Amino acid sequence: WYTPTTGIWQTVWLEPLPDQAIERLKLTPDADAGTMTIESRLYVPGDGHTLRASALAGGQTVASGEGPASAPLRLTIPRPHLWAPGDPFLYDLKVALVRDGSVIDEATSYFGLRKISLGPGSDGAARLLINGKPLFQFGFLDQGFWPDGLHTPPTDEAMRFDIASTLGFGMNLARKHIKIEPDRWYYWADKLGLLVWQDMPSGGNDTPDARKNFSSEWQRLI
Repeated sequence: WYTPTTGIWQTVWLEPLPDQAIERLKLTPDADAGTMTIESRLYVPGDGHTLRASALAGGQTVASGEGPASAPLRLTIPRPHLWAPGDPFLYDLKVALVRDGSVIDEATSYFGLRKISLGPGSDGAARLLINGKPLFQFGFLDQGFWPDGLHTPPTDEAMRFDIASTLGFGMNLARKHIKIEPDRWYYWADKLGLLVWQDMPSGGNDTPDARKNFSSEWQRLI
């Protein structure tokens, strides 16, 4: 039997914001085209805002663009370096919210260019492809328990150790079993080169309301 768990098990923080700010960024890579599309959601939206973005590799700007904050902004990456297990290359991203020529908020992030798809392997059977090439995905069922916090990781270093140990065992995948980890766990998976199969907790009773809630939570997770 599992140890009963309750309470706050996700990271909680307070962050001061200006009157109008970047609340969330949605980043959509296209590895085939070598582009990254940025969509912003603003805290207290308003007209006349511009989004200014730069992609960096090794501290050097490789692509930049500017456009209305209310519309998607696409950056084209020259000679794109694709992310893959064993070569988890990530680009840094800087985004600024501009109004009347002045920067009123800034955010930093990162992204990887990669493509996950289905296609035929050498035997003609359907395989999972990473960047168009078959990759045998080898991993384990990861229930996300911690010896000193149950569902709560004790430190950022512990989350990094968790990912690094998985890779050290020769695996390239963790199937995260009916648990959503803190964002930093997924950051270290991106940074160190671990693929993740994400399970979703069971919706419970099969009723219209339960199905609606299950679908809503899946969208939020993705």
